[in-house]
Amino acid sequence: MRRLTLLCLVSVLAVPAALVVGAEPPLAWPQFRGPQGGGILADGTLPSSWDTKRNVAWSVEVKGRGWSSPVAWEGTVFVTSAISPGAFKAPSAGIFGNDYAAALAKQGLSDDEVTKRVVSRDIELTSESGEIRYMVYAFDARNGQLKWEREAHQGAPFGGRHRKNTFASETPATDGERLYAYFGNVGLFAYSLDGKLSWSVKSDPQPVYLDFGTAASPVVHDGRVFIVHDNDGQSFAAAFDARTGTPLWRVERDLPAGGVKSGWSSPFVWQNDRRTELIVIGRQHAISYDPQTGSELWRLRGLTGQSTPSPVSADGLLYLATGSQGESNRPVFAVKPGADGDISLARGEESIAFVAWFHPRASAYTSSPLVYRGRMYVVNDNGILTVFDSKTGKEIYKARAGGAGNTFSASPWAADGKIYLLSEDGHTFVIEAGDAYKELSKNSLDEMSLASPALAPDTIFLRTQTRLYRIGK
Repeated sequence: MRRLTLLCLVSVLAVPAALVVGAEPPLAWPQFRGPQGGGILADGTLPSSWDTKRNVAWSVEVKGRGWSSPVAWEGTVFVTSAISPGAFKAPSAGIFGNDYAAALAKQGLSDDEVTKRVVSRDIELTSESGEIRYMVYAFDARNGQLKWEREAHQGAPFGGRHRKNTFASETPATDGERLYAYFGNVGLFAYSLDGKLSWSVKSDPQPVYLDFGTAASPVVHDGRVFIVHDNDGQSFAAAFDARTGTPLWRVERDLPAGGVKSGWSSPFVWQNDRRTELIVIGRQHAISYDPQTGSELWRLRGLTGQSTPSPVSADGLLYLATGSQGESNRPVFAVKPGADGDISLARGEESIAFVAWFHPRASAYTSSPLVYRGRMYVVNDNGILTVFDSKTGKEIYKARAGGAGNTFSASPWAADGKIYLLSEDGHTFVIEAGDAYKELSKNSLDEMSLASPALAPDTIFLRTQTRLYRIGK
């Protein structure tokens, strides 16, 4: 009898935590758009119906403002934010230009002239007044209670920001040992998961096109943290030792002159069957770097000047997308592994040895593409959802996501045969993955939202303008 009791006890202890009734689902959403940077929850389902009260486990206020996405690891959800002593320049949904451009256009100044005046600090900044507190928060995933908060830096911002940007738009990243929080013109800060500062590297501030501000998130892989800062001064990509912060390499981004120099696309680690590469989109180019040395492997021309969407990979291909306001100039390239040198398409070409296909109007302006079950889903700022065959680039269907009047900045996500599209007004439209538009539900949080969520089985951690929600039972 005693032996039977011991055997039963051992059996209970051997049951994985995720299978115990009431146990937390495993949290492993370590960076912008998740483990593979693609916005897909590979195992498990997600809620498909909620509002501010219904199917919400908890919600908490997040002090300050930030459009960085939450990341989650082992029972903790991390977000960054920026606290201003004065009133925030409020965001607005929809498609519009920069505050400077609108004000200075009346003076007859061109974009280049405006940029020169921004660089020389010859115009009054329309940023928050006073010193900004750049914050990192850790919340308990079970109940939303604040575990710890840290002020990474306090000081006057270098430059302003676009009304739809913040001073904390870069999503942090974790490797399960440390959290890496990056504020583009301030610095990179590494914390232990219980909030102790491990190391920090201060930035050399650089001017950004029309004072739009920074947004490219860090990525961590194989003991290295990678950052990219494309700007109107000196653009660069760099790698740091994740344990110590020691600089490992830095390459100046010697991209062609002309067009918009600044960029907001996050770097992407592409692990393919040939090698591991660091992919960076910016200044009308995509460049692949060796993550160990920073040496250039290949480059591809033909992207647009204002790069915001991040790369994504699926089914052996790398998808490079950039867009612009309007419908005319939104190219996507599907790249095969093993490329070397310049793999740019010549005029009139749609494919070559290492470019599987090209489409001139398949990207969104802001959000990154979602490649899921053989289809590429792209939702543009203006609400047009277009779905393509991810292997060939052939258009499958086009629809207005959620009907008329919706605009989108957050990148779509997917799980269990469903696609999730979050509008700037805080409405999440759930549609069926497939060859036709079939809307399953509309879920509203009644507050503006531009950040992509963190995902776990049965759980969505979704950030609005002032709050962080855990959606799910």
